[in-house]
Amino acid sequence: MMELQSIGLSLTYNIWNWLRIRYKSLETFQFYGNLVHDRDFSLIMDRLLEDTKKHMKVMEEEGKNFKIPVPGKPPVEIKFQASINQVTDKFIYKKLLADMMAELFTISRTVRSTTTNDRLRKLFVQDMLAHVRNFELLYKFSKAKGWEDVPPTYKMASPIGKESLTLTEAFHLWDHLTQRYNQLQMTELFSGVAHDPDFKAVLKLGGKILTGQAKQLEQQISQHGVPLPERPPASIEITIDPEPLKVNTPANTEIFRDEAMFRTLNRFIQISLYQLQRTGVIMMDPAMRDMFIKMQTSQTEMYTKFIS
Repeated sequence: MMELQSIGLSLTYNIWNWLRIRYKSLETFQFYGNLVHDRDFSLIMDRLLEDTKKHMKVMEEEGKNFKIPVPGKPPVEIKFQASINQVTDKFIYKKLLADMMAELFTISRTVRSTTTNDRLRKLFVQDMLAHVRNFELLYKFSKAKGWEDVPPTYKMASPIGKESLTLTEAFHLWDHLTQRYNQLQMTELFSGVAHDPDFKAVLKLGGKILTGQAKQLEQQISQHGVPLPERPPASIEITIDPEPLKVNTPANTEIFRDEAMFRTLNRFIQISLYQLQRTGVIMMDPAMRDMFIKMQTSQTEMYTKFIS
């Protein structure tokens, strides 16, 4: 049995809200499970339901340990017999997908805002990655069934394999690459004026991850014939002496303190995590979805190291 601990306002809300959305998800799966026609779809829903229950037990224990007044639990099961042809499996899928997407963003926000307890953040990260895998399972099944809405294609793209590049994919590839270029410039600038050796090491690691992601995005954009954005300079010359900035003398030097740079980068990483997640779930091409999911995973690991 774990020793009773105390946590702050943010973590208390995160546990309470996590259970709230999971309980709503449980009821949704239980309700629509009675109306599904396709046997394979029913089996997938059962699998997702059991996974939800497994993660619920873990977080219920956390709520008990921290003495958090958690939300009321839904019924053990929701059973009824009905045959409603107007409620199609495609309709049920779209309802489940929308709910799972909303859950994914909520869980992601929980990960980003859990900054003071490494153990709980690890639990939230594990749950988020499991949720992404479940989302992918449901998406791949729906794609095989032909339930997905296909966005317009990017007419100027060079065809690669069976999948045509959509306008959505072309925009997000270009947008993420320009973000990586901006983030690389900021990381290099901060590396030139940072003082703490550990902070410098983290910045160096972050720069390597961003460079690797930029190369992946450049390759995808180049393969599909989408115009590439202008690259940042190969190096940035620091024209100020960072040494005096250790002392808080001029009023305009606050931004160059390690603490201020850390908070700035932390916010950028949080925004980037959200954008990676949002992009990963709307890509149609399997290779691109996999690429963005892997980027999200590596950036989540980076974020954990950054705030630990």
